[in-house]
Amino acid sequence: MEELEEQPTQTYTYSPTTSSDVRSNRSDDMEPRSILETYAPKILTSMETVADEEAENVPETMCQIFSQSLIPFFLGGCGSISAGLLLTFANKQLKLIEEIPEFLVLMPPLQGLRGNLDMTFSSRMSTLAHKGAFAEKGILSKVRRNAAVSQALSILVCLTANLISYFIVFVTPSLGDSSTNSTDTSAFSNDSSHDLNNIESSLFLTGSSILSVAVNCFVCTSFLFTIVFFAWKKDYNPDNIVAPLGASISDMLTIGSMLFFCYLLRPYAGFSSAVPIVIIICAICSVPVWMWLGWKDDMAVRTAKEQCLTLVFAAIVSCGAGFLQSEGAMTYPNYPAYQTLISGLAGNRGAVLASRISSHLEVHKNSELGWDQRLWPITYYRSNCSESRTARLLLFTALPFQMFFVGISTVMSYGMYDPVEQDYRFFIAYAIVVLIQQSTILYLAQLLVFTLWKFQLDPDNHAIPLLTSAADVCGCGLLYSLFLTLDKSFG
Repeated sequence: MEELEEQPTQTYTYSPTTSSDVRSNRSDDMEPRSILETYAPKILTSMETVADEEAENVPETMCQIFSQSLIPFFLGGCGSISAGLLLTFANKQLKLIEEIPEFLVLMPPLQGLRGNLDMTFSSRMSTLAHKGAFAEKGILSKVRRNAAVSQALSILVCLTANLISYFIVFVTPSLGDSSTNSTDTSAFSNDSSHDLNNIESSLFLTGSSILSVAVNCFVCTSFLFTIVFFAWKKDYNPDNIVAPLGASISDMLTIGSMLFFCYLLRPYAGFSSAVPIVIIICAICSVPVWMWLGWKDDMAVRTAKEQCLTLVFAAIVSCGAGFLQSEGAMTYPNYPAYQTLISGLAGNRGAVLASRISSHLEVHKNSELGWDQRLWPITYYRSNCSESRTARLLLFTALPFQMFFVGISTVMSYGMYDPVEQDYRFFIAYAIVVLIQQSTILYLAQLLVFTLWKFQLDPDNHAIPLLTSAADVCGCGLLYSLFLTLDKSFG
């Protein structure tokens, strides 16, 4: 028994080494380790990993979603108000709108273009944040390459939108007649000079729009990345924050910078087209440079290939909204003040829902709902899953937000120019239009994202441009019908 007690016990411990290492270690004199010393760190590490995964899978409450998105929606609404009032002021007071009918036709596709690029950029940044890419090295290079691709796409789609808007004005005699009948400048005194000035005006408007989208791209991408980064640092969900900010701020910047560059280049249009032509040529030549800068990033290249046709299609659809806006603004001068608000806020909420669903599908690789629950709007809105609860929250808070900002817009209009609509019947009908449009856009958002994901297309690149263009057309059409109905019914 004494011999057995004196004999040391051998303990076998696990270590991730090769068989040759094991043979060499057996010959070394190593101090024995207990089982607790060997496996306790591994057990604790596994428990921490499981706890982290469970914490990541805890769904957000409605209070968290509402509190995180409240301030961004408020700031986004302020941006939409500013954009609408600025456009209404230009429509009522500035001779530029009378001289160039393409301006009002071009604004919705330009606003939609910048909003689409900004929201898809922020959606990709949010997805990277959810996947933990912000903690990796080289994230700034990835962001710069994505911004370069956005710059190239903005120039290409801007040129396309200009061509489409000119075609709409050409085939619509009422838009062209508004410029010839309402201006008394010497530049339009005879037919030959009128034709020449139409060409010069088109060139300088194209140059102004290119400068506008280029400046906005730099400002908005820098701003949105900063917002996503700080939201990620503070453990907020970026999907609730950046989408409403990106769209509305880009609307205000697009309209303001477009007016600024138009008046900056307008003096050159009367005697020379060299400056706009140089701007257009430089912009076209810069597209390969921007694409080369983003070529090393696989995600940026894939984005450029997949998103180009989607953005062009969205620009074509938004030009239809531009036509409705031009017709509405010429007949009802207060129309632009509400068009930017109703289209912008509805597009913001649709983008938030689309971005959240896209991030969930990208991270978890499965959907909370199937086709049966998504196809029928009533079934979708009555579901108890977190996605449907978010959609209900966005829908039920849309009307208070809209009416609040309509009130602010009415008060602000007193200090700028003639007040906007004051009839109570308009506000009642406007509330009904808001509910119809918002429920439609949210339903389309979830259905579109799920369909794109099922067909293995990236919703971050396709869903938001299509949604915002649909919100533009739906908002412009419903608002024009509202003004027309009230005018015919009550005079």
